[in-house]
Amino acid sequence: MKKYLNKVVRLVKKFKEADFVQILREENMEVDTLVKEALVSEVMDELDEIQYLPSIDFPEVQQIEGEENWMTPIVSYLKDGKLLEGKDEARKLRVRSARYVLMDEVLYKRGFLQPYLRCLALDEANYVLREIHKRACGNHSRARSLVHKVVRIGYYWPNMQADVKAYVKVCDQCQWFSNVPRQLSEHLTPIMAPWSFA
Repeated sequence: MKKYLNKVVRLVKKFKEADFVQILREENMEVDTLVKEALVSEVMDELDEIQYLPSIDFPEVQQIEGEENWMTPIVSYLKDGKLLEGKDEARKLRVRSARYVLMDEVLYKRGFLQPYLRCLALDEANYVLREIHKRACGNHSRARSLVHKVVRIGYYWPNMQADVKAYVKVCDQCQWFSNVPRQLSEHLTPIMAPWSFA
């Protein structure tokens, strides 16, 4: 709040005259709906607003070195021709990187009958899953259809099937509204009665 107050004070100095009017709580419907929205766990879609440029200044932080992920050896081989140590690992990397292409410092996976798929690191993949499953495109679809959506949109990462299955498994809303399994936990065991209905 202090940063916002400082921003307002700086802006007020640029005007010749400024009047501040206090709006009563009953008359300020927008703030009232925002307060109610904060109390409700489900956020209403029509009130979501994405603010691309914040109104206050944040210090700029630049990442010096990216962390290693599954794409690092493939990118270094395609860019500089660097192979891994060891004959078998180098051969595996050469064979594996034949399915990828590097365009404008971005790694893409080639497909036989589909366009290039942009390769994602694990943190980017989690963001894409969250957006597709819950938010913008979200209809809380199951694992198989969610994987097809990710591929249709144009993204790829290895172990996509397992990651999506694990993500859907921990989604709270999917668990609430999923089908209830009706299978017995163990087989029925017959019990022999020595005297039947005696």
